[in-house]
Amino acid sequence: MKRLYVSCMTSRRRISPFESSFFGIGTTIGSVPTGGMPLFLGTTVHGEIDPEILRTVLDELAAAHPLLRSRVVTDDGVQYLVRDDEFRPRLDIVEGGETEYLALVNGPRDWSGGLFRAYLLRAGLRRQVVLVVHHGIADGRSGFALLGQMWRHYTAHSTGAVVAAAEPDQRLPESMDVRLAQVVPVAEAEAWLAEIRAGAAAMSPEDAPRALPRDGADGDPLGRFAMQRIELNAEETAALVTAARAAGLSVNSVLTGAALAAVRTRLPEAEALPMFCGYSVDVRGEFDPPVPAHTMVNLASGAGTLVRATGATGQLELAHMVESGLNRREPVVFPIVAQLVNDEFTAALLGAPPTIAISNIGRLKPHSIPGHLSFVRDDIYAMGPGMPPKLTAFTIAGRLTLQLEYDTTLYSRSQMEKLRLTLVELLRTLW
Repeated sequence: MKRLYVSCMTSRRRISPFESSFFGIGTTIGSVPTGGMPLFLGTTVHGEIDPEILRTVLDELAAAHPLLRSRVVTDDGVQYLVRDDEFRPRLDIVEGGETEYLALVNGPRDWSGGLFRAYLLRAGLRRQVVLVVHHGIADGRSGFALLGQMWRHYTAHSTGAVVAAAEPDQRLPESMDVRLAQVVPVAEAEAWLAEIRAGAAAMSPEDAPRALPRDGADGDPLGRFAMQRIELNAEETAALVTAARAAGLSVNSVLTGAALAAVRTRLPEAEALPMFCGYSVDVRGEFDPPVPAHTMVNLASGAGTLVRATGATGQLELAHMVESGLNRREPVVFPIVAQLVNDEFTAALLGAPPTIAISNIGRLKPHSIPGHLSFVRDDIYAMGPGMPPKLTAFTIAGRLTLQLEYDTTLYSRSQMEKLRLTLVELLRTLW
């Protein structure tokens, strides 16, 4: 049953157990290393961007979202988010392009100066605006909404249009786990946890999900965290959607089936092997009223699906397994369950890495950009040391982008490039 959520008018609140996994050191959520993780949100265009207008827009974004202008304060060993209405986001101008962007996402993060900053990368006609937000206060959905808001304000300023002056929001939005505690009975969480424990106790070592062979190494000259893109045009994207509907599947399940089928080609065994796909799931719709996408707060939970596949199992067959195996309540219950775990067996169970992870942000509106700029692409990136390989998906202006993201200390670029090419080949068979 849904309940009405009422925001708390406060300039200071305690960091929740869920958020503490992002604001800790060496902390994780499941198998994902989240401590201090940044969320990079970028748009690349061709044309000139005025840094002074961009600085003005960044100030407006911070004024509109209290978590963006907050700082972490520790009192008596307890962490708090404290709103700082004098905060101004830092903007650094960097001469360079794609190589410098990769250097940025591989660089160290220092959050002592605030949880929000930006970069402007310049190379020839190429310009890339990169917003950097602490992942503890934003998810992919709210991050893209922030990027869209940035462009609306930038366009208004650059064209001389009036930018509506809004009163600064004074409310610090509550965290996901605090909100979910209002709508998830503890008994439901305990029952789900008992079911997971019972299922795990009945498993044999052969039932453990398989992973890609680890062939990475330290010291990659291009950086530890890597990304390879698959960018479909509008016709290819439409054909993929049509194929999914014809098969009675969601696009997310089709992408997951294709990703699992691609991974299966890298596993040499002939017999049916277990593979586990992890998901990032937005839970904004679980509240009444639903939390708007433009509310800057991390409301991304997790879920997972176990399948078995031989080398001959087709991608659509895997997609149907995924679709039928989805537990719609798991993302809602999981943040509450995580706080009930007090034994090593269950902690290890919930922390087992997936074969591959999927983060599908869905369909997004095209940005409102000035006429003198030409849109090239958007990027979103969030990785931590030791993360399993991840496929991030989003669709802008009817064009699907897939980002294959990985840690090169675990997986070599050559192996992941082969995986990317296999995934492309599988997707192309669908239209």
